[in-house]
Amino acid sequence: MKVRWLGHSCIEILGRTHVLIDPDYQREPLPKVKYIFVTHGHEDHIGRVGELTSGVVLASLDVCRIARGEGVPVKRLSAVQPGDVVDNVRVLPGYSAGGRFSELWARLFGRRHRLPGGTPLSFLVEDDLSLLHIGDAYRCPMAVVPGILCLPWRRVPFGNESFQRRLIELTHSLAPRYVIPIHHDIPPWEADPELLRGRVSGEVVVPVEWTEFK
Repeated sequence: MKVRWLGHSCIEILGRTHVLIDPDYQREPLPKVKYIFVTHGHEDHIGRVGELTSGVVLASLDVCRIARGEGVPVKRLSAVQPGDVVDNVRVLPGYSAGGRFSELWARLFGRRHRLPGGTPLSFLVEDDLSLLHIGDAYRCPMAVVPGILCLPWRRVPFGNESFQRRLIELTHSLAPRYVIPIHHDIPPWEADPELLRGRVSGEVVVPVEWTEFK
């Protein structure tokens, strides 16, 4: 399987199927995507979904409604929930922040969300290696051992050292072979992915270009 990070939390996968996760990309994905999975409805995860002309958008029901509002035709929307399996992708519970408290926090510290978060999900892509995408969650109380973990590495305005330590501890609990830092390029809370090297379980890879994982 080949993987590349397209900016923000967007991951593109070429393997058994052509998959895009969290389509708020900063670099264009290849055409003819088959599946577009969305962890939650904030614009830094779903923001460019309406620009994609191919692929079925899979998300929780309320996030599908958000995607419809962003211009995705109804015929390309498919609501999923934890326990569902779509081709080689397992739908898992999500732990990305949402709700009123999350929105208030974002407003107070310089980041007002244009879109609501909705019901979050996580996705496990099972290919040559399994890849786990948890959106921007900092916890993942699930019994999975992914080959690749997409880690939402970022800063927060208060308690940053403790917060980042929790993200590092998450890699040790999941014990992936590889860690792909995501979400670290979103202002005003950018974080340096190089700070993860030597501190996490697994090899840190930032796949700006196509990278093969076996």
